[in-house]
Amino acid sequence: MPAAIRRLIDWGAELRGSTRPVALIRIGVATLALVRYADEVALFQADSPLRVLLAVWFFAAILAMLVGYRTRVAVAAASLALAGMYFGGGFGARIAGWSHHHAYLLLMSTVLLNFTPCGQSYSVDRVLALRRAARAGLPPPPERGALWGQRLLALQLVAIYFWTVIDKSNWAFLSGERLEQTLVWIYSGRSLEALLLSPWFAMPAAIAVVMVEYFLPVGLLVRRLQPIAIPIGILLHLAFYVMLPVATYSASMVLLYLAVLDPDAVHRFIDRLQGHDDRRADPHPV
Repeated sequence: MPAAIRRLIDWGAELRGSTRPVALIRIGVATLALVRYADEVALFQADSPLRVLLAVWFFAAILAMLVGYRTRVAVAAASLALAGMYFGGGFGARIAGWSHHHAYLLLMSTVLLNFTPCGQSYSVDRVLALRRAARAGLPPPPERGALWGQRLLALQLVAIYFWTVIDKSNWAFLSGERLEQTLVWIYSGRSLEALLLSPWFAMPAAIAVVMVEYFLPVGLLVRRLQPIAIPIGILLHLAFYVMLPVATYSASMVLLYLAVLDPDAVHRFIDRLQGHDDRRADPHPV
């Protein structure tokens, strides 16, 4: 087998490692789903029996996913709830924003978590497994598993950047016209209107965004470039978050940066944050 294909398989299909990153993604996605939908799905908004069912289903599934109780069932149930909301408008009248790109990102992130062992860390399931092991006199179960699903999350992340920048690779965007139209819609009558709608801003900003978004699909996947790509990406999304009405999009994208990192490096970093001395530890502690 060619070495390049072997490395690709090791990176993706046969990757094994710490389950802490996917557990953190699970917690983050569930939290973002609550932030985005809780008020609109709550029982006081229900105007039909189906919307009552949606409210009960959504909160039961998302909260179980958040704490990691019966995690596989909870993530599957949360995926169905979010799919119903995205494709079916919540089993009723379509709600503005439930079919936007940020909603799709939350949905697909939840769906892809079904293919990860995201309940093996930071979860009620983990606590119960530790108790069972203690009662049986066995060592704690390892926080380790097959992580090809984590790589699917990483590919989803870079695919969003890739197709977004392809869509922007035209004169309408690079000239600043599309960006200016967006800013007119958002900032007309606002304090920053004169600054952001001036001719010198839109075109340089549009070109800068395109350059960054061409770099990120490569930079996030190449380990040597990650120390550069990750801070740039975070700064990009912070700018989006404070300047544009992006809802949960920026937070979701930054959260998914965990999917491109080496899972065992994340595990060791968390251990160091918690004051664990890994210098005497086994080379494969997780």
